Amino acid sequence: MFAVAGLSNWLLALTVVVVFVGAMVQASLGIGLGMIAAPILAITDPDFVPVAIIVAVIPLSGLVAWAERGHVDRRGVALTLGGRVPGVVLGALIISRVSTDALGICVAISVLVAVAVSASGKKLNVGDGVLGVAGFASGFMATATGVGGPPIALTYQHADPPTMRATISTFFAVGALMSLAALAVAGQVGRRQLELSLLILPSTALGMLVASRYRDRLDPAFVRPAVLVVCTLSAVSLLIETLA
Repeated sequence: MFAVAGLSNWLLALTVVVVFVGAMVQASLGIGLGMIAAPILAITDPDFVPVAIIVAVIPLSGLVAWAERGHVDRRGVALTLGGRVPGVVLGALIISRVSTDALGICVAISVLVAVAVSASGKKLNVGDGVLGVAGFASGFMATATGVGGPPIALTYQHADPPTMRATISTFFAVGALMSLAALAVAGQVGRRQLELSLLILPSTALGMLVASRYRDRLDPAFVRPAVLVVCTLSAVSLLIETLA
């Protein structure tokens, strides 16, 4: 059977679809790629997580941030990136010491926690300390599992959409580079991880292109619950696969 990067045809198709959907959602809302794609990619091939997702986030978030740079909360980005530094270091240390099954469980639990937090709709009193803690938590989760959106999104969920999208995307564009560097130092970025990263970049680009044309037509009242349902099903599937 024809295979790309060691994946069968149906696994390749599943990878393409899930990354496309995740990229489209992230380009529209500011988060989504890690939450949607990480559980499925971890089932498809554990080497996807977290490096391939982090690599895909860099151009995706960078282009969104540049396109909407006039809406960036610069002070917020500075504070969250300051908090991200120790989170990235801790995440890189953790991932270098856990097994594949343990990583799968961490990814699934991270997504389920993210869904619960997102669904709660809780409004935070966002001050400097909250932004720093959110940056730390996001950096740790993204570096260890590829799912770093929820902590930072929670702090901006009540901002206007352009500000939320631009600020979160700027944070991720810079933060993903930090995480990738830390993982490289920790010996977690090898040829296999880079091969899988290149595999999903076309789907990422396509998702971003579609989002740029249609995101203004998306109804958040429909998209947000749908994303949470997909994330929950993906995380549960990964838990079942890992624990079976």
